[in-house]
Formats: sequence, structure tokens, C-alpha cells
Amino acid sequence: MKLFGKLGNKKQQEVSLHSGPLTESSIQQWLVDRIAGLAKVKPEDVDVARPLADFGLDSIQLFGLSSDLEKFLGQKVSEVVAWDFPTIALLAKHLSNSSADVTVSSNAMVPEQANW
Repeated sequence: MKLFGKLGNKKQQEVSLHSGPLTESSIQQWLVDRIAGLAKVKPEDVDVARPLADFGLDSIQLFGLSSDLEKFLGQKVSEVVAWDFPTIALLAKHLSNSSADVTVSSNAMVPEQANW
């Protein structure tokens, strides 16, 4: 099933519902590819431990990422998940956790602290 997600203000890119097992690794790879596209860098240049703010993403792009994650995962994702889990590694770990109650990372940033 192909869905369309919005990346930033102007560009539309397909978002496919995941197929196969959904693991931390598969979510992380999807995020790496997505962030690379948004930041206009090669996927191999994306450091999963680097804060998302370092990639120059604005709040609209991060809200769009949340929406695209919902489509990819086939489940509800908080609109502010990128602020609560500010690196690809933390975000993938959170999203792969099957528990509904996941403690927010101590690295979480509130929007006033973010650099976007």
C-alpha cells in the first residue's frame, strides 16, 4: 500500500506501509533514509546519534516526519515525538518498543530548547 506524506512545505514523497517484521533496525534505517532526504545528504552521512536539530530540519518538517511515521508504522505517533526522542537512535528505540508506556528520554528537548 502506497501513501503520500508531506516533507517540508513543498515536496511530496511516497510513504510505504512497512512490510515484514518491524524492528528497531528497520525503523532506524527508514529514519536514516528519510532524514537524509530531508537534509539533502547521503544516508551514509547520517549519524544516528546526532540530534535531529543538527540536520537543519524545521518544526514543519518534524511534524511531517511524525505524520509519515504514522503511515509507515500503521499506528498513531505523537506529533512531538522528535522533540521527546531527539536522535534517530533514540526515536527508533522508542518506536520499536511494544510497551505503550515508554519513559521520555532524559535527552528530551522542549521546543524552546531546540535549535529549529
